[in-house]
Amino acid sequence: MGARPRIVPSFDLVFGMLMWQRPAFDSAFELWREDGVLHLVLARGAQVAVPHMKEMIRLIAAMDPSGQVPVMLEYNAQVSVSEDARKLLRRVCGAQGHPVALYTADLECRLQGELFKRIHRPAFPFRVFGWREEAFRWARERVQLNEIIGRD
Repeated sequence: MGARPRIVPSFDLVFGMLMWQRPAFDSAFELWREDGVLHLVLARGAQVAVPHMKEMIRLIAAMDPSGQVPVMLEYNAQVSVSEDARKLLRRVCGAQGHPVALYTADLECRLQGELFKRIHRPAFPFRVFGWREEAFRWARERVQLNEIIGRD
């Protein structure tokens, strides 16, 4: 008679294979710092409301109190940012100065980014890109400019 599979507490074991489980926390975004740039990725289909925006702003400020490190924002398809969240971003981050490179392969999202730039007129440098490499290059140029003029 064959041995029965053992069940490990944090995983389901079916026919000797580990089954994927949904993460314990549903986050609308991921944020990390790499190569002098803050990378902010909005999850596909994320619905960004004021509480999410407050959390993103708080974490970015904690990771870079100087407000000078560029943010590369990856805006995936079907992301929705509420109007109140956009207003909060403009109001709070105007003085902070983080340059933002918004990258999206989705045409509708790119148009939303351009609309944000034209209507809300953020005081911080803000560019929209259709290619990740171009967005990252622009963000790295901001890092190099900060190094040249002596800001960190």
